[in-house]
Amino acid sequence: MDPMQMRPPEPNRPNLGMPGSRLGIIQLVATSLQSLWVCRDDALRLGVVPMVIYFAAMLYGRPAALAVMNALENGSVDVARSVGGDLLLSGLIAIFSFALLAVNWLRFLLLGPQKASGLGLHLNRAHLQYVLGVIALGFAALLGLSLLSLPVQFLPPFLARIGLWVAALIVGLTVIRLSLALVAIAIGQPIGLRQVWEASRGQSFVLLIAFVLAQIPFMLVVMILGVIAGVTGLADAAPYSLLLLGCICQIAATMAQTGVLAAAYRRLIGVRA
Repeated sequence: MDPMQMRPPEPNRPNLGMPGSRLGIIQLVATSLQSLWVCRDDALRLGVVPMVIYFAAMLYGRPAALAVMNALENGSVDVARSVGGDLLLSGLIAIFSFALLAVNWLRFLLLGPQKASGLGLHLNRAHLQYVLGVIALGFAALLGLSLLSLPVQFLPPFLARIGLWVAALIVGLTVIRLSLALVAIAIGQPIGLRQVWEASRGQSFVLLIAFVLAQIPFMLVVMILGVIAGVTGLADAAPYSLLLLGCICQIAATMAQTGVLAAAYRRLIGVRA
């Protein structure tokens, strides 16, 4: 059952359409943000555990990250190598927290509240497959970006910068389409990459732009809080409080972006009963 039927509907909620229909940028973003607001109680219960895990990962990796930044400013690489393990572990924990969040939120939006009950701690094969899929897709993206960047090195500096942006755009457009396969894994209805690729044909820019736009409101909140904290001295007096607020905003942004993928999946591919 659609989770939106379990709640009072928004007066101007966009029509999700039928599988195979065209996507709209504003429609995807509006659907995601409205779902997040209407189902905010469920978003809170499903987001609290991933937020705690993510915050713990950031706390653990913060000293290593500061050491790397200081080392890079001083032109040293020894420190960066010595804390690489801490950064890697922190990153893996963060990936797990986002995967837990994304799978539960996707199941809630596409399958209904009964498929994401409690705090979302009923881990199953879908969570593991999703984590492995995210890591594999991230590795493929880095590899693709590296290969596309090789010929760019031989261009003049100005053209090289443009070439890097073009390469990053190509990789981003590819990844956002293949991400729909992760949605299928999360809801236990896996499909092939070819089917995902064909279903999302002509929708790359719409998906990528909507995915980025869904995060902007929360990033603006982080920026405003950072400015206020810097002016008032809160950043120095209570750095961990600011870090916590940043983690909360990032979790909310991730749920909004996940909602974009869920809305796109419903319209392009559809959910089996």
